[in-house]
Amino acid sequence: MIIEFDDKCWTRLDEDWKRSLIELLVPLVSCEQHFIHATIDSMVAWCSENLPLYVDYFKTRLATAQHRINSLNILISPDGAATVDQNPPWSLTALAARKLVVRPLRLVFENDNSDQAFVTSVVTSFATWCQRGWIAPDMGGGAAMERDIETSAADPAARWRTFYMFDSDRLHPSELSIDWRPPNGDGCQGFRFEVACAAMPQTRWHRLNRRSIENYLPQVVLDAVDVSATSVLFGSSVGSMANHYNLKRGLAGDGVLPQDPGKVVRASRSQGFWNALPPEESSVLERGFGRDISNQFTNVPKGHGWPLDVVAEMDALAVALQDAM
Repeated sequence: MIIEFDDKCWTRLDEDWKRSLIELLVPLVSCEQHFIHATIDSMVAWCSENLPLYVDYFKTRLATAQHRINSLNILISPDGAATVDQNPPWSLTALAARKLVVRPLRLVFENDNSDQAFVTSVVTSFATWCQRGWIAPDMGGGAAMERDIETSAADPAARWRTFYMFDSDRLHPSELSIDWRPPNGDGCQGFRFEVACAAMPQTRWHRLNRRSIENYLPQVVLDAVDVSATSVLFGSSVGSMANHYNLKRGLAGDGVLPQDPGKVVRASRSQGFWNALPPEESSVLERGFGRDISNQFTNVPKGHGWPLDVVAEMDALAVALQDAM
């Protein structure tokens, strides 16, 4: 967030205001994910009298502040609101702002363990952000996430201090188009999450580009589980459709192979791709890698070289998280 101090902050003389301002400024020393904007001379003069130990610190903090256009901007003023009860822009008292400043960004994953392990392995600063208390990972998979999104969307503060990351649950690249809707007779949980997130700021959620988190597991890890299936999945016949393969339950899980009369609509969503593979290849992909395959993120080698599309996606996620923090 960007914390901007109105010049009135430094001229208000009553002791209650001074105390509340000190109670905001001191936590800002450890909450360095936020940028501070203020008239330097006025703030330094006030700190020299009221917080002399932090004068040099805040001089440096002000001099190095950035302008992030997608970050939430909060104006601190003695005339500001005492509570957050509406959408930004916000003008708040020091006491009201303190509650937001010390509140970490709540990052809600579908699966806390595997999702967090993946993001940690790709976004180099993520572990540090968590250790410093700037981000608080949380789990909200399944129907619980949909309800969680609705609850956050109804709370003005939570709307901006919560970030959601979830699977796309798309079975074919064409389903990533903006106008795609799940066909009658089959559901798409990722799509439902997107619909719920329409009530959230657009910068506070990320739908994965691949079908699910396990579709990001690298070949070197999957080789240790099933080298035959991995060889086919990463071969030229499958190509980018590997990103939409049912890694847990295989082609059987989608009713493709063997054909399942109860999953005809779901099987059709892959547009015949898997059926067109040579039988010796499709048969290897029939059973999948198992329901617990996402636990294999703990075995991703340190410093693994991720594909360029994954790096680009996670770089964008890292920027979004920095803006949201």
